Amino acid sequence: MNSRQEILKRFDTFLDIVAKLRAPEGGCPWDRKQTLDTMKDYFLEECYEFMHEVTEKNSVKTADELGDITLLVALCAQIESEGGRFDMGDILKMISDKLIERHPHVFGNGSVADADDVIKKWDDIKRRKNDRKKISDDLVMSIPPLLWAYKVQKRLANVGFDFKNAEETLPKVKEEFGEFMEAVESKDKKKIEDELGDMFFALINYARHAGINPENSLILTVTKFIDRVRFIEDNSREHFGRDFKELKMAEMDALWELSKKSGGGRERK
Repeated sequence: MNSRQEILKRFDTFLDIVAKLRAPEGGCPWDRKQTLDTMKDYFLEECYEFMHEVTEKNSVKTADELGDITLLVALCAQIESEGGRFDMGDILKMISDKLIERHPHVFGNGSVADADDVIKKWDDIKRRKNDRKKISDDLVMSIPPLLWAYKVQKRLANVGFDFKNAEETLPKVKEEFGEFMEAVESKDKKKIEDELGDMFFALINYARHAGINPENSLILTVTKFIDRVRFIEDNSREHFGRDFKELKMAEMDALWELSKKSGGGRERK
């Protein structure tokens, strides 16, 4: 293993390489044209490739994929430093401060019972710092595991193993839904899980052919859902005289329908 001194030396060299890639003279045209917006999709892809290698338990390739992710972080830091907004030093300071703040049981006088207690207290500290009081404020968007299926389908399409258009995928979607319903009726959990995955895969195939990014579609739906939960929270006391957690399901449903009528949920036009 490398010493701390050697790691710091390599990190310094690495930052110099990234700066050189972005240099106006002698740099790389591709690196120079990148922005934070163009980097987003690369982060997503590289993170899923990292997850794949962890699942495969391939330590060499895992290290390689972590290097790719580190490159993206460094490129973003370099891009923003050129505009005077922040640099790698700011990133490291912010994460260091956050770790110290959220681990008072390590860096202060706090105490925890176990790992679950650590997570609970982390969330409590985070909520207090960000002045978050509602359940909906704590619902953080996460990227669903659809990219792999999307990418596999695209790669197979390059060698001709594909439907011709979106319309051709619909019979498969209907077929998989039928098989999923049969599995539900059988009450076989393993079979239900299997058929649910098949149905997801068929829907992703349709989305790809229809020119729709399935991840973006699901993100929009989750965002809409959270907005409607927020609407219920904001209006529960006015309509029913009680807080969100105290409402009956029928009352929540009533406010849910009201949120739809009032335009809650950021509907797509």
